[in-house]
Amino acid sequence: MLACLTFAGIGSGTASGATSSGGGFVIPETPKVSDVICLTGCTKLREVSVGGSVQITGSSMGSVSSVAFRGPKKNIRVKPDLVTKTRVEATVPDGAVTGRVRVVSNTNSVSEPSGQTLTVSGEKFKRTGKLTLTDASTSPRKAFQFGIRRPVLNFVVNGATPTVNLRVDIVNASGDVVRSRFLDGVATGSVEKVGWSGLVSKGRTAPNGAYHFVVRGNDGVAASLSTRLKVQRRQAAQASRTGRGKAVDPLGFRMYGFIFPVRAPHSYGDGIGAPRAGHTHQGQDVMAACGSRMVAARAGTVYYNDYDSAAGWYIVINTRANGGRSMAYMHMPRQSPLKVGARVKTGQPIGRVGETGDATACHLHFELWSGPGWYQGGTFLNPTPSLKAWDRYS
Repeated sequence: MLACLTFAGIGSGTASGATSSGGGFVIPETPKVSDVICLTGCTKLREVSVGGSVQITGSSMGSVSSVAFRGPKKNIRVKPDLVTKTRVEATVPDGAVTGRVRVVSNTNSVSEPSGQTLTVSGEKFKRTGKLTLTDASTSPRKAFQFGIRRPVLNFVVNGATPTVNLRVDIVNASGDVVRSRFLDGVATGSVEKVGWSGLVSKGRTAPNGAYHFVVRGNDGVAASLSTRLKVQRRQAAQASRTGRGKAVDPLGFRMYGFIFPVRAPHSYGDGIGAPRAGHTHQGQDVMAACGSRMVAARAGTVYYNDYDSAAGWYIVINTRANGGRSMAYMHMPRQSPLKVGARVKTGQPIGRVGETGDATACHLHFELWSGPGWYQGGTFLNPTPSLKAWDRYS
């Protein structure tokens, strides 16, 4: 599809997601759609009734002026209900049919069609009726991708009917819905729970950051909160802004991709490049008391579990969804109980800090290798910046 390109006014400042040709013209980038999901009037994640609404996420979305839905003969364009840098929301118009969705910028640049098909159902948009979340709690407050514990929301919802159909969204700090679960026939007043693995669309992992659960009717309208839950959320928001108090959001949590592997007081020893007999150091030493607990910094599969005169007892884990990288943990006091080929979760115990092999004090020697992995064709990387980043939030 060809689009007519017009230029923004010279000297008006650079628009969000815009680039300059160097001569003063500001050319907004063409929006790119990454995902489309139903928000209201939903029967499934990507099945919506006419009159319902959808969320379209992607990049350079701040310039979007219209959303193009499939029609019987040609696309039907509508103005969005909401526009941010990362998403737009729009109401499905009369005449829309099943198909892929495009967005159009204010310079008439048209995106590629969405990779997902939006199913427009023949059912009328029906309101669920007022719902109230009377109790809620989320645990753990800090979770890790592919971790031994995933964040789980326990909640109680009340409505006007004996049973209700619910949708539970996971929403990021920008307000984007990154994942949804549909629960049918939920008895009002019953205790329910919903967890999240940390995966978003197409099996991708969600980035580090703050998230929260939102409970809605299947029409997409969020359940109101009881007075107690409202107070808890206000107190948590105030504690977050001021750094004072320990109030927590009953619907909120944080998700991270990695955990610091030594779960005890520690310090940093030699890093990459430190001299060794006949070679240079290819990892980062983390000094800790003998017997300190060690866990997998990232989920993966055990590739080696063996003894070496220099490394002592060591284990190598080929990490999951991390570009084929490997992580090596050395100088353990005894062999790890994990078998070669075993799948390991983030935060799962793998051994203890020791001083076997060529070591003069108890410590973890940690190595990070690029894909395809440790002595499998990869190269060693400097793990120190990563370890210190994990250390700050773990």
